Amino acid sequence: MNKNMLAIILASGALALSGTALAGDAAAGATKAEACLECHEPAEDFEGMTVEELTASMKSIVGGQMKHKKKLALSDADIADIAAYFATAK
Repeated sequence: MNKNMLAIILASGALALSGTALAGDAAAGATKAEACLECHEPAEDFEGMTVEELTASMKSIVGGQMKHKKKLALSDADIADIAAYFATAK
């Protein structure tokens, strides 16, 4: 096997694992989202939004591209968990 093929196989495996690692835990997100729930009603404010949309919005807030009442300091794992929670909240 040549070096390029091996590099492609290893990179593909890393991408597959990173996608799994970034999948959020809705149960953990329920606890992490408590501060969000002071102002947001998930069933109204986030109804119909996908995990990807929620993640992008939170990352925009954390990165300063989108304005928000509060400055959010969240890790990627926190964002994934909160997005999973809000995407499933009814």
